[in-house]
Amino acid sequence: MSHAKELINFINKSPSPFHVVRSACEILANNGFRELLEYEPWKLEPNDCVFVTKNHSSLFAVAVGGAYKPGEGFGIIGAHTDSPCLRLKPISERTSEGFVELAVQTYGGGLWYTWFDRELTLAGRCLVRNPTTGALEQRLVHIARPLACVPSLAIHLNREVNKSFAPNPEVHLAPILCTTLTEQLHSSAGDIDGLKESGASRHPASLLRLIAAELQCAPSDLVELELYLADTQPARIGGIHEEFIHAPRLDNQFCSYTSIQALVNSLPSLKEDSYVRVVCLYDHEEIGSRSTQGANSLFTESLFRRITDALSVEAEGGGGGGVNTAASCLFERTMARSFILSADQAHAVHPSWPEKHEPAHKPTFHHGIVLKHHCSQNYATNGLTSAIVKEVARRCQVPLQEFVIRQDQMCGSTIGPIVASHLGVMTADVGGAQLAMHSCREMTCTTSVGHAIAFFTGFFEHLPSILAGVSFK
Repeated sequence: MSHAKELINFINKSPSPFHVVRSACEILANNGFRELLEYEPWKLEPNDCVFVTKNHSSLFAVAVGGAYKPGEGFGIIGAHTDSPCLRLKPISERTSEGFVELAVQTYGGGLWYTWFDRELTLAGRCLVRNPTTGALEQRLVHIARPLACVPSLAIHLNREVNKSFAPNPEVHLAPILCTTLTEQLHSSAGDIDGLKESGASRHPASLLRLIAAELQCAPSDLVELELYLADTQPARIGGIHEEFIHAPRLDNQFCSYTSIQALVNSLPSLKEDSYVRVVCLYDHEEIGSRSTQGANSLFTESLFRRITDALSVEAEGGGGGGVNTAASCLFERTMARSFILSADQAHAVHPSWPEKHEPAHKPTFHHGIVLKHHCSQNYATNGLTSAIVKEVARRCQVPLQEFVIRQDQMCGSTIGPIVASHLGVMTADVGGAQLAMHSCREMTCTTSVGHAIAFFTGFFEHLPSILAGVSFK
């Protein structure tokens, strides 16, 4: 139960990808990891524990085995920091019928009807101009109280709603912020003129004043807002036996938290390890990963090359004794001995719609980690990587269940096939079983948190010996 409560605390502190990364960085820093900056030269050696961020919304944590030698592999867990949500448009202020609304975009493939009648707030990143130096500063904001709501249309005005409900995302999903009357009462002419001069008048004046107060700056110093709508109802444990977790963003903060916690938990055995342990938390998985900080970019390869190069000289004794990485194909040899776990949530069988699952592959609560298969490579698992995952589960005594989509159903995908195709690294797709995926509020079980942490910890600790026993000839 303690693992479940820690996950809940993590989710409640992390209403946006930027907050996910900050929460994860706090865990790492509190356990001896130091931050590397992308634009600086890196020096690494065995037993080093470091992390680097990209756009402050993707995170890469690295723990170097004490017995590492050039050419040894990486044990990698990849998850993602983003979740389907409503995001503020660049010009968000709009009015309709006496109400001030927020113009929003739909991010990812959400169950948008679940966002109706929720007490919503705003969180994310603000770019603030320092009034003294003129420098642009990145600051995170999370308003703790409800600010907006997308109210349903009364059934009396839409008698067919229970037969079919298909809201138009451009028209029907705009959250109400306030009435135009109260907005006028709380806004002086001087305030509005000042905001217009600064260019910040693209958003409601009252919202800008609130954010500025949170950040302790002037509203006119707010240059850009990168804000997400989030439900204010906190994640919590429920069920008559307290066996369920009800929370927003379980997909995929569940795997983000459990993978980072597993990396930290594995540190006592790091000294004897010959591998490099890595956790990659990517932004933009929900929209295809094609971005600077997404999995479908060159950054992962660049990062792994830099790690390999930074370790090669030190591991060979330093100075002129370092290996010639280009001549020895050190990076390519390293990737050939590496393994990626793509960690993303899986569909548990729904008791009211059991026919949506393939009869022999029905993941359920309390039965362990889910190993995901797809012969068309929507998931990256193959026979070899499946066997390796099963051996990890056997050694750390974590139950394992398997999932394949029905042949008459469409299947989603993950970062697994993307990163595998870029790096040519052995990959398997796994995750925790959950219900209501992509809802504003999702559901999983408490035991799955401990199962995931134990499995990911076991992956880091057992992978080198498992791969050493696999014949690749």
